Amino acid sequence: MQRIRDRIEAHRNQIGGATEPSEQCRTCKGTGKISRKYSEGVAVISLGDERLAPQRTVIYIIIAVVVFLATTISCVIFLYPRPVTGISRTLQILEAKIARNETKLTLGITVQAHNMNFLASHVDAVVTSVQFQNRQVGTNDTTYETNRPSIKARGNTWLNYTVSTIYGRESGSQDIYTYCCVVRWSLNFKVLVASKFSYFLSTSIEYNDDKYLFANCAGVRRESDGTCYLNLIGTE
Repeated sequence: MQRIRDRIEAHRNQIGGATEPSEQCRTCKGTGKISRKYSEGVAVISLGDERLAPQRTVIYIIIAVVVFLATTISCVIFLYPRPVTGISRTLQILEAKIARNETKLTLGITVQAHNMNFLASHVDAVVTSVQFQNRQVGTNDTTYETNRPSIKARGNTWLNYTVSTIYGRESGSQDIYTYCCVVRWSLNFKVLVASKFSYFLSTSIEYNDDKYLFANCAGVRRESDGTCYLNLIGTE
């Protein structure tokens, strides 16, 4: 047995020991060799030594899981799409030519676009329709191909639209003449707003709203021929 060990040792000296001086490893019972220039800075530690075992592994895993969950929950809270609403707020008569048999009105509608998200959104399209006495009398379809109005995060944007309407004797012209030219009261319209918005990563959000709004007839002047006029636009 000793002879076999001597042969192995001689073979090792021929392969590794001939090229660079070496010495027996001090802590491996003579079964290995290291270079002399590293002999003062190399130590052999047993694999079972506690110093080689991972330290605070459970704590690091808990911290990593907590950070991951916090990041995921934050992304869901801040990026999850919330509603973007478009609601009509005011209705105003901008231009009027009122006669008993035919009436032309230009109505100004103010729409409040409210963004409930934590990132800005944009207005893609707004369709406003006006009904009088359960009849649709006018509509405005606005689609923004470029220069889309933006709505800041958790903020509002006010949008203004005009709707031109025409009424005949059968569609309410006589009633409008009575309300605006005779008693100088207000006209009650039903305004419908269909809005389309885009959000983070081109997420599309649609919102529909309808409500009744009053348009004040104050300022309408009556001419000698009985026709009533109002012009707030500045054009004749």
